[in-house]
Order: sequence, then C-alpha cells, then structure tokens
Amino acid sequence: MTITRQQFLRTFALGGAAMAAGLACPTVLRAQAPMLLRLNLVVGNQDPTFVMWQDFGKRIEDASEGTLKIEVYPTETLGKTNDMIEAVSRGAPILQDSDPTHLYNYKSDFAAFMAPYLVQKPEDIGTLWNSDLVRGWEEEVRAKGIRILTLTYFGTRHLLSSRQVATRADTQGLKIRNAPTKMWNEVGRVLGGNITNTAFSEAYTALSQGVADGAESPLSVLYSTRWYETKPFVSLTGHLVATTSILMSQKVYDSLPQPAQKALDTVGRGYTAVRQPEIVSLEQEYRTKLEDAGLVFNDVDRASFAEAAAQTPSQFPEWTPGLYDKIREIIG
Repeated sequence: MTITRQQFLRTFALGGAAMAAGLACPTVLRAQAPMLLRLNLVVGNQDPTFVMWQDFGKRIEDASEGTLKIEVYPTETLGKTNDMIEAVSRGAPILQDSDPTHLYNYKSDFAAFMAPYLVQKPEDIGTLWNSDLVRGWEEEVRAKGIRILTLTYFGTRHLLSSRQVATRADTQGLKIRNAPTKMWNEVGRVLGGNITNTAFSEAYTALSQGVADGAESPLSVLYSTRWYETKPFVSLTGHLVATTSILMSQKVYDSLPQPAQKALDTVGRGYTAVRQPEIVSLEQEYRTKLEDAGLVFNDVDRASFAEAAAQTPSQFPEWTPGLYDKIREIIG
C-alpha cells in the first residue's frame, strides 16, 4: 500500500508517534511477515540510478531470508530529506537517501566527504568509509539514532550555467543553485557566483524562471531532471567526486532479527564496490546524450577553483583538527 507524504509526516516526522505497526507487534507475529522498510530517494524514477536502488532493495530482500521487504519511492515522495533524517533518528522505518552533508548535525566531520576537490577518485570513497576514522564517526551517529547502510559513488559533479565558465572569475554574478546545507553553501563559495538555496524538487523551476542561472550536478542528473533544457553550457569543473548514502534508524535496526541485520550490513557494505563501475559507465553515456541535446561542454582551469577550495577547512572550525590531512593520508 502506498502512503502519502502527509500521512507519513503525520505518523513519523512530527515526532512522538508510535513506530510502524511491524515494530510494535510481538516477536512471534514479526516472524510471520517481513518488516517493511520504505526507501525514500531524492532522484526521480527517470533517473538511471533509480533502477540501481531498486536492485539494492532486492538484494537486501533476497539476503534477509524473508524478514525484510523494501519499497522504493522517488523524488522525496515521503518528505524532504532533512525532515526524513530527523524522523529516522526518532525511529521511523525508513531508508533515507542523502549525501553525507546531511549528517553534519550528527557528526560534522562527515561533511568532509563532500568537500570540493578533496576526494579525488571514486575508489577513495570506499577506502575512506572502511577506515578506522570513519568507523569511529559511525559509532557516534549510531548513538544519536542513525545507522549508515551504504556510502557509494554518486558521480562527478560539473556546472550547468547560462554562460561558459573557464575560470572561477567567470562565475561572477551567476546565481548558482545549492542545497540548503552548510557544506553545499561552501561548494557554492568555491564555485563562485551567488549562492541560491533551492530544494532539489524545486530546482527546475528556479532554473527555468531565472531564479538560478546555474546548478551543479552529475551529468546523469542534469539529464534525468531535464535541467539541461534550461541552460546551454556545461563547464567541466569536476569539483566533487560525490558520495551518496542510505541511512536508517538504529532503533529499527536493533529491533530486527539477525538475518535482517546481516542482510542490511552485508549488502550495504558491499554495495560500494557494486555501484562504482555502474556510475562510471553512465558518465560518458550521459555526456553523449547531453551533447546530442545541444549542450556545449568546455574544460576549465581547475586550479582557480582548487585555490578557493584550499580555504574550506577554515570555514569549518568545528571539524576535528587536522581532518583534511588525515583524510588525504587515508586516501593517498
């Protein structure tokens, strides 16, 4: 049965409501029917990663020995990401798609995954996630109600805009759409121009109506969202080798039987290696699609952007001292 966003928010996001009926049932009843977890995605069902997340859910179901059922919802159907993460931390039976910047309020160091020009290649994501450093962060966010199921490559992000950008100076005056988090605003600072905070679901309207002059994203997202219809140029800034994550409630996880926990852990941890080559293969495919749609690509002087990115640690005094150097040491 599909629930509406309003029903879901009323039940979970506003706090204090009981957890899903499956959690409240006696153990003997839970053993007879799989626990339903709803996966709330940011991307739409036309995005090529949507079917990958369906596959992710199917892998968990298959490994769970009949203890779990996963339903996948596109385009923040159940609610906005920040609202859903709060609901998850309180015990909602949701798997929430988000980038690590959304963990800032739970462990600020996680935002470093999305610091411009820090992570250099897709393989770095798995190396960093499996490090002792990040495992320590995970323990901290679990204590605050959130468990990370997977961290994986989302794509390298570039700048779509109303004019060509060859250096950072060329973004002067451009209104660049960013998600409303501290690290996304830092991405906007590094790109230059004027930061324009807009929800993902509202970005097409902002771009088409001139509220935003540009937006940054992986090429596949520029295509699947049809943002490419609004602006003619893609400047290959490559400012982020981006990570995405799936989060769930630690309280829900603790309530599950051992086969369900094992499925979530095994599939989630292993999915980093599964997804990476799939995303890499998409990138050239979607460049071709965008070029066929008439977009003009150009290389940029990345040094001018990287110079601005070197100041990122000073923008986050709350980070653990030496964080950048530690991450660079881990990923080589």
